[in-house]
Amino acid sequence: MTGSSQQSSLSVKNLKIAFRTSSGVRQVVDGVSFDIKPGEQVGVVGESGSGKSVTMLAAMGLLPNSARIEADHIRMNGEEIKSAPESRMAELRGAEISMVFQNPMTSLNPSMRIGRQVQEPVAVHDKSVSQTDLDVLAIKMLEEVGIPNPPLRTTQYPHEFSGGMRQRAVIAMALSGEPSVLVADEPTTALDVTVQAQIVSVLRELSRKRNVASIVITHDLGLVAELVDRVMVMYAGRIVEETPVADLFNEPAHPYTRALLRSRPTATEDSKRRLDAIPGLPPQSADAVPGCPFHPRCEFAGDSSIDRSICRTQRPVLKEVAPGRTAACHFVEEVMSAEDTQDLKKATIAQQAETAGEVVLNLQKVSKAYGPVKALNEVSLTLKRGETLGIAGESGCGKSTLARLAMGLVPPTSGKILVNNREISSLKGRALRTARREIQMVFQDPTSSLDRRMTIRRIIAEPMGIAGFDKASISERTAELMDAVGLAEHYLDRYPNELSGGQRQRVGIARALALNPDVIILDEPTSALDVSVQAQIVNLLDELRAARSAGYIFIAHDLGVLRHVSDRVAIMYLGRIVEIGEGDELFETPRHPYTRALLASTPAAHPDQRHKDKFVVSGSPPDPANIPSGCGFRLRCPLATEICAQKRPELQTVSGRGHQVACHFGDDLTSLDALSTLQTAELQPQESKQL
Repeated sequence: MTGSSQQSSLSVKNLKIAFRTSSGVRQVVDGVSFDIKPGEQVGVVGESGSGKSVTMLAAMGLLPNSARIEADHIRMNGEEIKSAPESRMAELRGAEISMVFQNPMTSLNPSMRIGRQVQEPVAVHDKSVSQTDLDVLAIKMLEEVGIPNPPLRTTQYPHEFSGGMRQRAVIAMALSGEPSVLVADEPTTALDVTVQAQIVSVLRELSRKRNVASIVITHDLGLVAELVDRVMVMYAGRIVEETPVADLFNEPAHPYTRALLRSRPTATEDSKRRLDAIPGLPPQSADAVPGCPFHPRCEFAGDSSIDRSICRTQRPVLKEVAPGRTAACHFVEEVMSAEDTQDLKKATIAQQAETAGEVVLNLQKVSKAYGPVKALNEVSLTLKRGETLGIAGESGCGKSTLARLAMGLVPPTSGKILVNNREISSLKGRALRTARREIQMVFQDPTSSLDRRMTIRRIIAEPMGIAGFDKASISERTAELMDAVGLAEHYLDRYPNELSGGQRQRVGIARALALNPDVIILDEPTSALDVSVQAQIVNLLDELRAARSAGYIFIAHDLGVLRHVSDRVAIMYLGRIVEIGEGDELFETPRHPYTRALLASTPAAHPDQRHKDKFVVSGSPPDPANIPSGCGFRLRCPLATEICAQKRPELQTVSGRGHQVACHFGDDLTSLDALSTLQTAELQPQESKQL
């Protein structure tokens, strides 16, 4: 798709990539072509393994020697670079094309000051620039990406920055050499929604001001709706749809695009439904499936009422389906004329099992301090059998600390923790291990939480062996758990590295269920997963909640997932609960300015919503070792007055359904509603903001 006669910043035609492996040659990209113009923002979407990142790495000359690359051309600003020597590619990287990687901590040198790292692309490519000019440049770039107090920040190290500030620093470093092309690979995946909103704003503004061609690689369709102009959807190493972003959401032309859209929950819709997860897994290589590579998972190809044999035997080519749009599907007209994707979200989730509603977890004024850092401050909450309590908040708000305390992994500084009315906060040794059987945890990253030296059978059986189960019972229970989480028994003798990310997460859930705990804590269990796999795991959790009468705590920064799974939701800030209530009521009528900021920061569900007025806080929460007086949120809140500095608000009930909020203006909906007209509440330095 060319779009205009303007010369492309990056042009790729018929790119093919294969890797030489011990089992032969594996084709991972097969015939990808695209053109990106100056100032254009293009999203590249698809599941893991679809070829998104490897395509852009090939264009930058960053693939290893084991890669076999073929292409009709790879041109940057008209220059053919397909066969350019490494010396020329080194000159181009940083000066003409730069990349922002997913994890800023691996992109930044921990032993170098931020200022030196931001200067580095210019210092390497232009030896004539003086150190004084480089110092000025570093300050200018940090200011441009919205980092407060740039002169100070240039002298600091990466560990002194928050996650969002580190990502901003990486963006500043990538843009300091004034490249014409910026590749951002999952730039917001690990970030809180407030920080994600800030990064999106930075990328959008910099693209506009600098006329940079931006390529955003992501599995987050909300980020696509919020940021890009055009979308390339990749599957099995091919582009299967290319379209303006609004058309993708309004009228997807490929069944895979349609399936991705249907897989996602959002924070703004009625969430009590079963998600439409894509069945199965993507193929391992571009040539692994004959015919259309998506046909084994396609709802249209699986329609037995129509002859779909062409899907199994003939590979569809990418063709124009409307002005400015292409798709690779034999039945494009049928796909585009099918009912709206949102109308297909009909199936409701199974009703939860009947429960007596007894309290299985009770935290009573629990606090935890690490020296001067107050990680948790007098948190009280209860969890009933059969309910799911969602917990949200920015990094550092105390979510994970609360989980560790509830698990008995660390003792509280003060307060009581009761599981089934038994206090565990003072237990030690064997008594603590016995009590811990009643509460289990599913971790965010199944790769690091599963022992890679153990088979799946041993991983699931281990807690039962420690608990004293006999071999026959362990074997029977293990088979039952594999069935419960939707894994075939032949996976039992495999190792974690032989499973996909979604399968590993299912194993983690099975292990957590092994002892039939009364409390299950899920710490960001879907954040590292593709949207399609995320839908499968969320549906699995829905089924398990309906069948098992445990109480669930679900920690997440994805508010769409949180609304979908939660009966009640608690919002945390600086170690305190600032709002708690029934999920739908809290999402529809948030009472705390911070809750409203979180919801406003959530990526748009549709491109039409990206320019709506938003109240988005900037900056980071205050240092937990130096929490401000009164309301901890007042330094970022436009409603703050003198009373907010003088008196800390306590949780107060504001509705008959038990909705509680810790805000002096929690019952003033007029003032709260006015926040929607505020574009940004700028964070002011603590020492200068007078209240």
